[in-house]
Amino acid sequence: MQVSIVDAFTRTPGAGNRAGVVLDAAGLGEDAMQRIAAAVGASETAFVLAGPGAQGVKLRYFTPEAEIDFCGHATVATFHLLSEKGLLPRSGATRLECAAGLLDVELEALESGGSRAWIVTPKSPWLESPVPLSQVLSLVGGTAEMVDASLPVRRNAQRLMVPFRRREDVWALAARSGALAELLRPHGLRGLYVFTRETREAGSVAHSRYFVPGLGVPEDPVTGSAAGPLGVYLSMHGALELPATGGTVRARIEQGDAIGKPGRIEVEVTGRAGHPEQARIGGVAVTVLEGSLRV
Repeated sequence: MQVSIVDAFTRTPGAGNRAGVVLDAAGLGEDAMQRIAAAVGASETAFVLAGPGAQGVKLRYFTPEAEIDFCGHATVATFHLLSEKGLLPRSGATRLECAAGLLDVELEALESGGSRAWIVTPKSPWLESPVPLSQVLSLVGGTAEMVDASLPVRRNAQRLMVPFRRREDVWALAARSGALAELLRPHGLRGLYVFTRETREAGSVAHSRYFVPGLGVPEDPVTGSAAGPLGVYLSMHGALELPATGGTVRARIEQGDAIGKPGRIEVEVTGRAGHPEQARIGGVAVTVLEGSLRV
């Protein structure tokens, strides 16, 4: 089976978030895709089941242990690879079909070469945390004093999102993966996403880390599927300001620096002040390796 290894949300091999990409997966069953993802060992591997064509591109995503509905960095990696190989133009609109639904994708040609992929992220409701925050913090080495009390702790999809005050506290966290997975699993949660508005770069709006033991990923380096919701969250609570009469704002989210795999996710939020309607994530990528995998 031909497999490509692509680092997303970076142009530097070894940085960002690594994804496996299988461009010709139409004949593969679920068991084969799961075994390939486990063999590749990236946090996610994307499988192209159909396209590119008039209907867009159909993808499935697997971590080393389970299938998921949507993966931001593996989508960026896939569309980068399709464009790089000439299977899609460097610029233009298309669609993504995946378990999370039909999502709009736009390729933006860059003057420096290659393309940036812009992907609409799925929407999920914002809910109160079903888990006592003190229990969660105790399993990652955090304390209540580290939490940013000006922003709420919220559940979005299968992740718990917790705001911190200082970047140094975010960097100091170390998750007890097994215990964290056991705590979150009964509530349908797979991971803990922590972030702070204290960033490394002036052009960024947040700095984050994501522990996902429920999917067999101790820490995901750079997470597009969480960055879109984070942009929405920040807009809902006034930390990222939308125009009062409606419009679009762009911002950048930092992730991966704490584990030596820095990546940068562009986020675009559309709506009006206090009422975001849609988020897109944007990212570049670099192909690191191509070869044959015997499964």
